[in-house]
Amino acid sequence: MLKNNEQGFGLVSKLLHWGLALIIVTLIAVGLYMTGLEKEDPARLQIYGMHKAFGALVLLLTVARISWLIYSRPPVLPAVLQVWEQKLSLLAKGLLYLLSLAVPSSGYVMSNAAGYSVSLFGLCDLPVLVAKNEELAKLANGAHGILAYILIGVVLLHVAGALKHRLLDKDPAADVMKRML
Repeated sequence: MLKNNEQGFGLVSKLLHWGLALIIVTLIAVGLYMTGLEKEDPARLQIYGMHKAFGALVLLLTVARISWLIYSRPPVLPAVLQVWEQKLSLLAKGLLYLLSLAVPSSGYVMSNAAGYSVSLFGLCDLPVLVAKNEELAKLANGAHGILAYILIGVVLLHVAGALKHRLLDKDPAADVMKRML
């Protein structure tokens, strides 16, 4: 029940998957919103602080998810899927894990290089990774934005693939979504 098996994902994988999905989609929406805020907006600092805290949480949960998948192997993809579908699925999942590490890491470096700490919901400040450095802050800022847009594209591809297999494929064995529901 907790661990993954041949038929589907266990409870731990499902909680990590859907929790990360909810947080990442929310962070993307909030990130797009907050970058348009005026510097004088009184809510700006609070929104940025929450964005950073949830970004750090994504980093930690992604490490937990990858560790869990090493411990509790995911079910294999259905044999009815075409080879190209299986390869694309594995590529998309790999990119999702990579980007779920890279986007918050670039945000973390951006904050530190701009001279700001990253607080985990006021419970503790994360260690400072880099000293204040304007050039590095600009570079990390650019990377953070580009990687976030790539993440949006990969998330949309992932969702489209799952919906295609659930709604359009003729063989019910192709429905990979049921394993995560």
